[in-house]
Amino acid sequence: MTRLNHFLFILVLACFALNSCKKEDQNSLSLFLTQKPWKLALKQRFAYVNSVLVKTDTLENTCTLTQTLTFKTDNNYTYQNYTCKNTTVNAPYTFTADQLYLNLNSVISVSAIKTANKQPPQNVARLINLGQYSLIFDAGDVNLTPLNKLTDSVIIFRYGFIH
Repeated sequence: MTRLNHFLFILVLACFALNSCKKEDQNSLSLFLTQKPWKLALKQRFAYVNSVLVKTDTLENTCTLTQTLTFKTDNNYTYQNYTCKNTTVNAPYTFTADQLYLNLNSVISVSAIKTANKQPPQNVARLINLGQYSLIFDAGDVNLTPLNKLTDSVIIFRYGFIH
């Protein structure tokens, strides 16, 4: 029995050692994004005033067009039937350095917040979930730094996609 305990101890140590190694390869996010097109499952609008949620709306829930978001390995994406219209949005995308945000560089993620120093608003989408079967991100008045004041009105659009 001591041999078995010794073997299990070594196996557990090996598992901890392998899992605790720093993961330098950040391609898993890109792989999840680009494996196949994402189909819009839910789009919501959250309205905040003074940092308090005051209204939630579900948008485009009666849309009969299939809205798809396709990320390509060349760091470009296509959103077909955006806002339930027969239109296509094409733009480049990148991850921020911390890989918590996507720079979508289009109307999908544009913010309405005006900064005090007249800088253009940041055009990012905050990743909420990215997995094999689902992608959820917030867009709109999403910023990397807290530029809005407590008395601001903020609109966040939440996009939920599935495979």
